[in-house]
Amino acid sequence: MASIIISSVGIKFLLSRDDETGKSTLKSFFSKSKKREFWALRDINLETKKGEILGILGSNGAGKSTLLKIIAGIFPATEGKVKLEGTIAPLIELGAAFNPELTGAENIYLTGSIYRVPRAVIRENFNRIVDFSGLRKFIFTPIKNYSSGMFIRLAFSTIIFFKPDIVLIDEVFSVGDEVFQQKSFEKIISFRKEGATIVLVTHDSNLIKQICDRVLVMSEGKMSFLGGVEEGVDHYHRLIREGEGLESDSRLPKPETPELESQRWGNKQVELVEVSFVDEEGKEKKFFQTGDYFEARIRYVSRLKDETPVFGVAISTIYKLLIYGPNTLEMEFPAKIPEQGMLRFIIPSLPLLEGDYLFSVAAYDRLLKTAYDHHEMAYHFRVGKGTGREFGSVRIKSRWAVQRD
Repeated sequence: MASIIISSVGIKFLLSRDDETGKSTLKSFFSKSKKREFWALRDINLETKKGEILGILGSNGAGKSTLLKIIAGIFPATEGKVKLEGTIAPLIELGAAFNPELTGAENIYLTGSIYRVPRAVIRENFNRIVDFSGLRKFIFTPIKNYSSGMFIRLAFSTIIFFKPDIVLIDEVFSVGDEVFQQKSFEKIISFRKEGATIVLVTHDSNLIKQICDRVLVMSEGKMSFLGGVEEGVDHYHRLIREGEGLESDSRLPKPETPELESQRWGNKQVELVEVSFVDEEGKEKKFFQTGDYFEARIRYVSRLKDETPVFGVAISTIYKLLIYGPNTLEMEFPAKIPEQGMLRFIIPSLPLLEGDYLFSVAAYDRLLKTAYDHHEMAYHFRVGKGTGREFGSVRIKSRWAVQRD
């Protein structure tokens, strides 16, 4: 018996013609100019069985999270129908129902009421929820005082204890520390034993291989593959080797466009005007292999007269976990730099393993207190699958040895 039936589903957004990037601005929102249609999803047909774990793979912008939001009822489909059998737990946009002025305990009851869980059931599960979250000391504190990690842990713990029939998961295994991630993983897997259907969106193909029964690969808003796990993962890897999901241009938008406003800040006394990635021959690229030469070229304009700024970069996983963040305080750097120039950040042999990575650049004063120009995770590059069978994000130089005990 099917638990989710999706028939010819599509969703359309209207974008200003002045904003060809697909990102809305206040100017385009209030503009009376003609809009253009953008179909984020089209022709999605899918059925899942009870007790099945379906993995969804795809590059950034492929439509994975949008599909989950349509199933959850967060977005209404423009065309087609979605039919659900049973209660649903959408582990996406965790904590959207929380009230920051209420305590953690009060928010557990609030969330339960929103999901129409009887108050007696909430009381029955209250201590389990609190213990699972690890927040008993803070459970009667207003959640506006929680850290982001505490907030997400409580939201996740609250939802998963209401015994849903359908669980929608969007990259939640990056939440919390390793112990909490493992507990979360085990709890969700236990749902399958109780007959729940699980739909999992992730970039982690190893996780897909480990737990999923089938794979859906999304590409540019359409179904590119639906079927067996091994074949689906191979299909996904073939797409990313071909560069799917990588932006055609890594340069920063013009300063007057507010597209990166939430990712960019600073007083612009030093302005980072262009960022690109190149190979050893200086050819621009955004797809590398483990061990490749990697160079980031950062063009700048400095308006400082008697000071040399500190430049820094950072490489993070797609889950926003920082891997490496060096700056020019750590190295010999000229006491005086040209007013206009290009900074070259070079990694002779890239140690990163297969995956998508986010790249930040910044210029600060010598005390690292004043931001001149900071672009937080504004750029994206990819590392392809190599010949080795290592796991993780980084290749560390190491060796094995054996001796008689």
